[in-house]
Amino acid sequence: MAQRSHYREALITDRLKLSTGEMSVLRRTATPGKEPQVLNWDGTSRGVLPAKKFWELVPEGKIFGFVLATLLFVCGSASAGELTGRVTNGTTKKPAVGDEVLLLTVSGGSEKESARAKTDGTGHFSLNAADVRGTRLVRVVHRGVSYEKMAEPDATFVAIQVYDIADKLDDLTAVMDVQRFEARSDTLEVKQLVTMHNASKPPRTLVNDRPFSIQLPPEAQVLSGLVQIADGQPLKSKPAPGERKDEYYFRFPLRPGDTRFAVVYRVPYNGEAVVEPRIRNAQERFVVMLPKSMTFEPKAGSIFQAMPDVSQDNVQGTEPVTLGQTLAFRISGTGTLAELQGRQQTSRSENVQPAVQPAGQPDRGFRTSPEPSRRDKLILSGLGAVLLVFSAVLIAKTRRRVPPSVGQEVLLVQSRRGQKNGRRKRRAHVSQQYSH
Repeated sequence: MAQRSHYREALITDRLKLSTGEMSVLRRTATPGKEPQVLNWDGTSRGVLPAKKFWELVPEGKIFGFVLATLLFVCGSASAGELTGRVTNGTTKKPAVGDEVLLLTVSGGSEKESARAKTDGTGHFSLNAADVRGTRLVRVVHRGVSYEKMAEPDATFVAIQVYDIADKLDDLTAVMDVQRFEARSDTLEVKQLVTMHNASKPPRTLVNDRPFSIQLPPEAQVLSGLVQIADGQPLKSKPAPGERKDEYYFRFPLRPGDTRFAVVYRVPYNGEAVVEPRIRNAQERFVVMLPKSMTFEPKAGSIFQAMPDVSQDNVQGTEPVTLGQTLAFRISGTGTLAELQGRQQTSRSENVQPAVQPAGQPDRGFRTSPEPSRRDKLILSGLGAVLLVFSAVLIAKTRRRVPPSVGQEVLLVQSRRGQKNGRRKRRAHVSQQYSH
């Protein structure tokens, strides 16, 4: 018994020494300036690796970059070929819910539907564009009117704004009327572009049987027409004749902002003609272009002013007019505009194809073919260029009329606004210096 008791005491003593040794090892490991050891999940000390050493092997920045790259790759793979977007009602400032969305491929003057969807409760939509090649056009149909936006080749998201409709609006004004004349021995050809501005508040789209009408000479032979929404793609839209012989109208909705209506027509010509432009509202401007080989004689000499810096041709423009002013003028002679020489014969030989109603589009005459012929592009691009150049000239003239002192004062105000925060900081710094 004495031997067994002695044996037990020796065993207990050895275990205490072993436990004390292990504890001392742990205490030595947890000295200041070093990270504590991390035990394995089963509590043993085998294969123990300090945490600091692990992060030294795999730096934190590399781990974060790897995780981010992985997430981007996974998300990109999941959304490959998907075109998403959001439709907002510009009238109510709320999401447009339940609108039909079409993804169209535009090629060779025709449209092909590639995908279709509807906006959800938040105005979002998703279209499968994996197999779409070529120019992509997103069309949203809201209250029977289409709103479109071109999608860039690498775009994955598009935002489109639509508007409620109204059959009558008061805030419609004509901004500018541009008329270009060319004449042969027996024919006078006129290319006319009228810019209308819809400034309705809240913004709405004008929809009725005749949103825009134009008055032409009774003997006019209408050749073609174009419509351009803001700076979008020109659309072929030939005006329809009205009840009167001199009245034509476009069945094209007037969306908020600018809409340009262009018409090309011919009238019989015996070497001279008198033109009486119609003033639609006050503040409208008028521009007349004709070859230098033709003569321009205004009835009131102070209305039109020469604009030699706009084009190689004879360009005459007005300031904003008032109702009742006389804008009549007489033209004579023959000639072709310089910018069209050498290109007109080629463009005239092209055939104009009738517009085809796109699939899924409401049959209300509100859409036309998106690809005009070369002749139509030439007409509208020239008219639009004149409009833009004329606007730039007016802006430049307006700026030159501003007194130098006013211009310096504007610059001074801008400088003061830009340095506002800087002055505050400097004042605080000076106050601190004087307070010491």
